[in-house]
Amino acid sequence: MTPKGGIDTHESERSSGTPPRARSETFWRDRVRPLWEAVEWPLVGLLALLALGLGIDGFRQHLEASGQSHSASDVLYRTLQLFVLESGWDSRGVNWELGVARLLAPAVAAYAAVRALGAIFREQLHLLRVRSWGNHVVICGLGRKGVLLAEAFRARKERVAVIEKDEENSAVRRCRDQGIPVVIGDATDLAVLRKAGVQKAKCLISVCGEDGVNADVAAHAQELVAAKPRRSGFLRSFVHVVDLELCTLLRDRVAVAGKRHSFRLELFNVFESGARGWLNEHLPFESAGREDGRPHLLVVGAGQMGKSLIVGAARRWLTLHAGAGPRPRITIVDREAERRKDSLLLRHPQLEQVCELVPVRTDVTWPEFEEGRFLFDAEGRCDVTTIYVCLDDDVRGLAAGLDLLQRVREHGVTIVVRTAEKAGLAAALGSERPGGDGLELLHAFPLLDLTCTPEQLLGETPSERLARTIHEDYVQREREKGETVETNPSIVEWDELPESLRESNRRQADHLGAKLKAVGCGSAPLTGSEAEPIAFSPEEVELLAELEHKRWMAERLFEGWTHAPGPKNLERKTSPALVAWEELPETEKEKDRATAGQLPACLARASFQVYRLEEGAVR
Repeated sequence: MTPKGGIDTHESERSSGTPPRARSETFWRDRVRPLWEAVEWPLVGLLALLALGLGIDGFRQHLEASGQSHSASDVLYRTLQLFVLESGWDSRGVNWELGVARLLAPAVAAYAAVRALGAIFREQLHLLRVRSWGNHVVICGLGRKGVLLAEAFRARKERVAVIEKDEENSAVRRCRDQGIPVVIGDATDLAVLRKAGVQKAKCLISVCGEDGVNADVAAHAQELVAAKPRRSGFLRSFVHVVDLELCTLLRDRVAVAGKRHSFRLELFNVFESGARGWLNEHLPFESAGREDGRPHLLVVGAGQMGKSLIVGAARRWLTLHAGAGPRPRITIVDREAERRKDSLLLRHPQLEQVCELVPVRTDVTWPEFEEGRFLFDAEGRCDVTTIYVCLDDDVRGLAAGLDLLQRVREHGVTIVVRTAEKAGLAAALGSERPGGDGLELLHAFPLLDLTCTPEQLLGETPSERLARTIHEDYVQREREKGETVETNPSIVEWDELPESLRESNRRQADHLGAKLKAVGCGSAPLTGSEAEPIAFSPEEVELLAELEHKRWMAERLFEGWTHAPGPKNLERKTSPALVAWEELPETEKEKDRATAGQLPACLARASFQVYRLEEGAVR
């Protein structure tokens, strides 16, 4: 099959049969165990009453048959002693009632004792198990993100331990059922971190509910590692920071401090990484848009996810068009739309130069939203090209998506709804549906399912591999020219690179599809067969180099950089290379040409192949 154009950031799924043991475990966990738990203690109580009744009747008959005087309290006392094997009864002339009771009563008592002891010592047994571990993963917090990550690491055959403060959290049982030890306690407590074996772990992930708590967890983990240096390796500590602005400000500041004492601190945000994946999967500027070629995006809900999506879309437009053509219009539909817009412009002052932000103050529950006037221009034409629904509540988000679908169905506008997980109503949107109802235009984007994965967190996704390879190629070329870390601080290993520069490499990777298309090429993951890499002509290399320079310049301008002669100044954000391609010195042009010429080989190292679109196959 001929590969499709564009860089595929999703690896194809490989279907494989489920092992019999896994099927039996799933059957027990999902079918048998819930049924047993529902009847377990009522059944034990019923058997205890049966043993008591049979014992009373059996002792009464036995005592009467043997001519012994007895009272009701004597019979009850003897019967109760059956449960502890101390009834003192005479084995001669035992009736069947007493025979059954003498076996059933201690069996019921033993079962209850074992279950009670198991509940009491379960946590201690788990702790003993964790103490023998090393090079494992520790996850703090059993919210949705924590559960998904714990199960995903477990599916990779990794050893996983979890710290959770709330013992009543239903996810505690869910994890333990899958063989994941759970340490009950406060993750900011040094003693609790020691119980989870953080000092010997390879990875610590803190996804508690508050940014401050996550930061405290990382600080105490660093303290543990500093107090007792590791013999080998280092502890990677991933801290989830919900606030996007705080996450951005902290990243570069912890880049150096976070790598001391065999400890590396990395900040991540599911909304930021989710926006990148969302825009890659549901391209915002593929539609032709209005007659004037001006795209119009509609973003419903401008919380953390909505903000990330707006900024990401603006960056994508600037990267693709380098400021040429009409500015796209982004309509913000939110209860506090004006304030959300002001907040965005305060953080990203260049945003308004890239796109037109139009706030619409309404809520999805208000009549104004159902009217949907913001979907149409002054002439009554639907000029919206793509709709993104970014509400926190899945039900409200899907309801809003369905409401909008009724208005734009006949115009063929794609609607993408952010959901937490691919389950419930969201799963129905991914299934095959008959045409004619317009539901094929409605898509779900399961944010947590796609961002809370080991691959996403550890940088093992195809797009991350490509960004890393681009950087490695750059480092190699610079070192071959005699550059050192002292003369060029950017030629360090990927893990040592500041997050801002890593992000720049990711954007360069995202733009490769557009550049390749400009020279009649596409890319796709390698299929395993050997493919002869293609070679670009000098004209193609020149065009690719020019496009990369325009992309880089657009990125820098968006970040607030300006042109200034002399050496590049990171603090003042000035660079002499911020000029048009025609004005760029030949030495700088050669850097871009060298990068362009090595693209096929670079992509091959990242497990991608380049092919000619007009030929329909890889050369």
